[in-house]
Amino acid sequence: MDNEIAKVYSPAEIELRWSRTWVEKKLYRPPDTPSGPRFALSLPPPNITGSLHMGHMLEHTEIDTLMRWRRMRGEDVLWLPGMDHASIATQMIVEVELGREALPHLEGPDAKSSWRREGQRRRREMGYEQFIERCWKWKEESGGTIHKQMERMGTSCDWTRERFTMDPAYSGAVADVFVRLYDEGLIYRGKYIVNWCPRCGTAVSDLEVAHEERPGKLWHIRYPFAEGSGYLTAATTRPETMLGDTALAVSPSDDRYRSAVGRRVVLPILKREIPVVADEAVDPQFGTGVVKVTPAHDPNDFEISKRHNLPAIEVIDEQAFMTAAAGPYQGLDRYKARERLLADLAKEGLLDKTEDYALSVGACQRCKTVVEPRLSEQWFMKMQPLAAPAIRAVEQGRIRIVPENCRKIYLDWMAHIHDWCISRQLWWGHRIPAWFCDACGEVIVRREAPEACSRCKSSPLRAETDVLDTWFSSALWPFATLGWPEETVDLARFYPNDLMIMGFDILFFWGARMIMMGLKFTAQEPFRELYVHALVRDAERQKMSKTKGNVLDPLEVTEKFGTDAVRFALAISAAPGTDIAFSVTKVASYRAFANKIWNAGRFILMNLMKLPRPVQARLADALETPAETRYEPVAGAARDRLADAWIFSRLHTVTREMDRALAEFRFHEAASAIYHFFWHELCDWYLEWVKPGITRTAATSELPETLPAWTNLLRVFNASLHLLHPLMPFITEELWHRLPHARPQASISLQRFDLVSERAANPIAEKQFQVIQELVVAARNAKAEEGLETARPSAQVASEDLRLLELCREHQEAILRLAGLAALNFERQRMPAGPGVVAVSPSLDLRLLAEKTVDRDAERARLLKELGRAEQHLNSIEAQLNNAEFVRRAPPEVVRGAKERRAELLELIRKIKESLERLE
Repeated sequence: MDNEIAKVYSPAEIELRWSRTWVEKKLYRPPDTPSGPRFALSLPPPNITGSLHMGHMLEHTEIDTLMRWRRMRGEDVLWLPGMDHASIATQMIVEVELGREALPHLEGPDAKSSWRREGQRRRREMGYEQFIERCWKWKEESGGTIHKQMERMGTSCDWTRERFTMDPAYSGAVADVFVRLYDEGLIYRGKYIVNWCPRCGTAVSDLEVAHEERPGKLWHIRYPFAEGSGYLTAATTRPETMLGDTALAVSPSDDRYRSAVGRRVVLPILKREIPVVADEAVDPQFGTGVVKVTPAHDPNDFEISKRHNLPAIEVIDEQAFMTAAAGPYQGLDRYKARERLLADLAKEGLLDKTEDYALSVGACQRCKTVVEPRLSEQWFMKMQPLAAPAIRAVEQGRIRIVPENCRKIYLDWMAHIHDWCISRQLWWGHRIPAWFCDACGEVIVRREAPEACSRCKSSPLRAETDVLDTWFSSALWPFATLGWPEETVDLARFYPNDLMIMGFDILFFWGARMIMMGLKFTAQEPFRELYVHALVRDAERQKMSKTKGNVLDPLEVTEKFGTDAVRFALAISAAPGTDIAFSVTKVASYRAFANKIWNAGRFILMNLMKLPRPVQARLADALETPAETRYEPVAGAARDRLADAWIFSRLHTVTREMDRALAEFRFHEAASAIYHFFWHELCDWYLEWVKPGITRTAATSELPETLPAWTNLLRVFNASLHLLHPLMPFITEELWHRLPHARPQASISLQRFDLVSERAANPIAEKQFQVIQELVVAARNAKAEEGLETARPSAQVASEDLRLLELCREHQEAILRLAGLAALNFERQRMPAGPGVVAVSPSLDLRLLAEKTVDRDAERARLLKELGRAEQHLNSIEAQLNNAEFVRRAPPEVVRGAKERRAELLELIRKIKESLERLE
């Protein structure tokens, strides 16, 4: 036990010291030999693209809270950390860095775009091998930064098992999965319409496209008939793509155009003849009922082209410039080509009209560039065969998704799932394990590079240059990190994981795909529970973004207020299914809570240091007693027995409240429970109650009183630190290590903390102590209202219940001290009307015996105010009790407590009304 404790709590030094200690001593590595129930979770791997944001801190706080709680409960916990290679995002960042090196003089909002273009040029110039080396260098730098940030957040991972999605073993697992799926026909290659991002230079999946409504135009363009007079008018929102038209289409049920089907029209500007076809896909209500068919640049048109054997002509390239097939518009940007084309159509009299039209525009989720539907040779994965088992796993309860609305959204999305484009035209990432024989056209998919073609024996073969979508490799995370496909000890011991936590924004990107891959390759659910946490927003509940200027950097906030305060502010706001309104003001209030914890600990420890060493040693032994007796009060001085029984009973209750709340991911309830207990019960009441005895015994070392008083206080404080520790690990670790320990552990989280024994529950003591509390509060309020805060008046206590009077008489020493009264007079009757100020509690009447005339109007106003508060509280409780869902789902003791409180409020209201009548 340290002999010095600073007067002021300084979190920076404490947090840095303990974060290093935890990592250096490898405290969070589970024992090699199982010693209890196991609990496993794989950290959602952050991307190696920069630093962690407030969303990461929420996620890590929630996970760390659960991990520390379960360790203290005696479970073998594995929290496996790691990072994701993030192919598109990382390649973009490295390209920008290359561009910045070449063009350091650029500034302003357009600089990044210029750096990116220059970086892409430099990437092609330096070649594949050199660029990949540069990406690995970035990974080492960025990964080290993220690692340090996670340590500062208090993340209690097993760093000896850290993984990266491009580690050799992990990459081998990715290749193995690809080959197996290909061999089963679940992966195929073909030319289809994909979402193409011109800026990222790659295909992106449907999930990576964000749609938003924007004001646009609908242009009506005339297509003259090839023979005879007249024309058909087709409406389009993307006129530049008409240069790739290979047909016009109408609905077969549309009588307006029945005679046009089979005829040919002339494509404006390019003068190419194209047919008019009838197809069920055409909506006769859209535009004119005639649609242009551009198979290379629209997914619906592509399907029409397959039914009518139409060619596909690409007129927009990978960078969104017009191709040679676009004729006079070759080389123009797609939007510049649109402007010129519309002008040319108008000159030729072929632009019929223009209408305002609301568009649903798809943009790349990563770079915000409008994506281009484009015909491209890609690799795809069939999803419906994998989705069916994943749907059943959730429907049958083998995987529990919390909150319930996320379960419903998951099931709906999975029921309508489409095939997944898994290839990306990037350099950084897992190369697809495929090779092409140019001699015979054979496609060879193998784990290792073949030497020659398996069909014609030709060599060399051409390797596939596309990489896999990052989410393909991430989908293997729960089992590949444990050594799969090898049958490792870790895989057998820690798979399936018990829990996965993630944000709603990646429920489909990652959560659903992990479930599908886990079931496919291990025949087991990858985790038993999936908790989808809320998003962190600003104080006005707006999404945090750099453009709005409302982003809070977790490191800056923790530097100012301390990590524990930030963690607690996040946790106490984290209700399932509800986004968090986060502000610096909120963090500041929980920094005050950290100060309260520190000051309480300092008071206890400073007085503890005054005790003789032998007494301290005996107290250390008292903290090591078995769990079934450790959290029961030791009989001590008569004056403290009620308070001791009450605080241990409350400790029993709050421990169970926290356990239930954490089991249901109600972090806000767990944080609120321990906040109220520590500040408003332990500090405001128990510590103030026992303070005279503690300070006196510390000064005199009266052994008969010292041991029981100190044992009870230290046991409650020790338990409180354990309850706080999962949420506020640093300050609790520091204070816990300063307590006397007979068998000290390396960390508070490694000292087993069981739920407080049922024998500690004492509802009678809680009811009796509540009477004392209400009396003290009533006296304080009465003094404040009469301007007697600094005075010590006497008071008269009256009740018809002799037991209540005896209870107050037995504890009047504490009542006088806590209420600031000089003396108490007791009367076994109703409070008579008379001079003084009447203060009412549900159980007792109290009157200050102050030399002051009663202002009947002021007293009436005060009582009416009290009545209003009581009736409002009663209405709130009755609304709860009248809610069948609350009564059904709430723990029985909560419902019982609400009913008891209702009875007390009814009695309080009755007594206030009687007092009002006596004033008449």
